[in-house]
Amino acid sequence: MITALTLAPIAAAVLIMALPEARARMVALGGALVSLALTVCMLTRFDLAEKGIQFKEKFSWIPALGIDYFVGLDGLNALVLLLAALLAPLVVLASWKHTDRPRTYFALMCLQFTGLFGVFTALNFFHWFLYWELALVPAFFLIKLFGKGEDRHRAAMNFFLFTVVGSVAMLLGFLFLYQQTETFDFISLAKSGVDVHPLIFCAIVAGLWVKVPLAPLHIWQAPAYAAAPAPVAMLLTGVMSKMGVYGFLRLVVPIFPTQLQQHATALMALALVTILWGAFLALRQTDLKRVLAFSSLNHVAYCVLGVGALGIAANGLKVDAHALAMQGVILQMFAHGIAAAGLFYLVGLLEARSGSRGLGDFGGLSAVTPRFAAAFFLFTFCSLGLPFMAGFAAEVFVF
Repeated sequence: MITALTLAPIAAAVLIMALPEARARMVALGGALVSLALTVCMLTRFDLAEKGIQFKEKFSWIPALGIDYFVGLDGLNALVLLLAALLAPLVVLASWKHTDRPRTYFALMCLQFTGLFGVFTALNFFHWFLYWELALVPAFFLIKLFGKGEDRHRAAMNFFLFTVVGSVAMLLGFLFLYQQTETFDFISLAKSGVDVHPLIFCAIVAGLWVKVPLAPLHIWQAPAYAAAPAPVAMLLTGVMSKMGVYGFLRLVVPIFPTQLQQHATALMALALVTILWGAFLALRQTDLKRVLAFSSLNHVAYCVLGVGALGIAANGLKVDAHALAMQGVILQMFAHGIAAAGLFYLVGLLEARSGSRGLGDFGGLSAVTPRFAAAFFLFTFCSLGLPFMAGFAAEVFVF
């Protein structure tokens, strides 16, 4: 079932290239809805009382290198997979009026969906890394080919270079880890308890650091978000930034517990700097997309703050501090993904209707567009962590 939901968008992309352009959006929506339906079906059958991997699909792929095709669902990836599956059809609907080379646009979008679903379900580094890179390539072309403004080419190139350099660092780290353990299996690596060289840990963290991103390697983020079409920005902030956080939960926390404990304080300090710096930069912006980009930088850093808390969580307390921090990180990913994607969509509507997205270009919108204003308030309140909102619960768990 997991393989089917992952490959459904690729099948849609093939159909898009074979059918007339007028059918592209319908086929893309169909592929996204199939993935969403399969995801919901799995989650309704997900046994909360059962520990370990559920809906497991595993078979030998490259036996000589110990590489298996291994996918599954557990508490770490269930909610973030639902986030990606929910946003996929919404992004297609947000792109419904897109008329510039629709076949190329929607085919790239479908490839993006497959990369995201694969990253959140793969449990072997070899094909996890293939999906990781697959998610980056369509985003580069979507920004470069369909972005707005003359800066879109530079923004796309910066996005590509930063993420590729981070990916190379992570790949080298895992290749050296494989030399020590002779396995790419995430579950086996988590159980191995191998004592790895600090440089391996640093290389893998660097790859995730760029993707989250954390300061000072965040300089690609705001230009990419500002240049990207609104639906692509919804994917970038809603799901792709969560790839790095999920990588921390899937790779760093279980595989490198000793190194995480040793460097948890530094990681938390880095996250705190990113939180404050992101908020400061957001206050200085006049472009609504850049305001949201730096706000996203601020909020995703709370997830990394929670990852650092996992490294220093004490045992023997009246509450399970480790579980609270983990739940806080996962809930923050989901809450921020929905809220930030919603805000980018609303700003995209403003830009499409008025041709502007400056802070000083609008006033009194609540009187003219009350439903638009209500939606904007709702997403903003969740983003800032108002009580009774998911963002509030997530940040309380982290703290």
